[in-house]
Amino acid sequence: MSRVYILILNYKRWQDALECLDSVFRSTYKNFSAIVIDNDSQNDSLQYLRNWADGNNTLQWKVEKPIGYKCLHGLEINPSTYFDTSTQLFFVQNENNVGFAAGNNVVLQSLLKEDAYIWLLNPDIVIEKNTLSELVTFANTQPLKSIIGSVIKSYTNQDEILLYGGAKINFNSATVSLINNESKIPDIDFICGGSLFTHSKNFKEIGLLPQDYFLFWEEADWCYQAQQKGYKMLVCRTAISYDKISTSIGKGFLADYYYTLNGFLFLRKYKKKKIGVASVFAILRFLKRIVTGKWSSAKGVFKGVLTFSKLTKHESE
Repeated sequence: MSRVYILILNYKRWQDALECLDSVFRSTYKNFSAIVIDNDSQNDSLQYLRNWADGNNTLQWKVEKPIGYKCLHGLEINPSTYFDTSTQLFFVQNENNVGFAAGNNVVLQSLLKEDAYIWLLNPDIVIEKNTLSELVTFANTQPLKSIIGSVIKSYTNQDEILLYGGAKINFNSATVSLINNESKIPDIDFICGGSLFTHSKNFKEIGLLPQDYFLFWEEADWCYQAQQKGYKMLVCRTAISYDKISTSIGKGFLADYYYTLNGFLFLRKYKKKKIGVASVFAILRFLKRIVTGKWSSAKGVFKGVLTFSKLTKHESE
């Protein structure tokens, strides 16, 4: 029975993480350890989650309590750290908000020696009881060099499919298009980090998540590297998850800022000749947000392009 380590990176949204955890612990598949990594939320997130595990929270949800757990500080974790398989729940407190990639890498570095699956799962996602079981069963029938996504549906409208596992990279515009049509699954360039399932050996071969980006584009970069090494992007169509759609950062300035900036950083790393045409598309996105009254988002696009220009100028001097 394959071991699975489920990494849930939290930043301030302990309520979402609690519901995510509750759905994980209702799974029919039991050979897993859930590792909640808190990126210095400074709102007692892990204390609330520990209260839930102890059964002291007024929101008891549906999982039998108490659930045994262990607590670690991010600074204590290194490549030789061992996550005891007899413990199903771990809480890791990071000292700073180091972003998506670095936050997960704190734990990933210690799992490279394991013979196990790793599931990156966003805290604003809720899963079905059989989702984990379906992922493991599917993965066991695929080549080891596979990166697998699940079918993501809307949390509020559960008949609406948001995406089939991943997205396509638009190199001309430094943007991505979610794959929400089943027939487009073969076009997937990367599996979205909100539900990314693969074997620990793949992180050992490809490397940890790239820390060039604070938020957005990390999984696109990692999967792009994987594709260059012959990896396949696959979707388990029987594994269903429900997404609250970015409750931690929402939409607006920060989302557009990091999405725009990191799209350009990705192009500079892999498709430098596309930066010129991508700049034109960025201007069009900026103008579209102005016309539609999305001032905060427009400012995010503008600031993203400006930051990239300053970085490029500084590095060329």
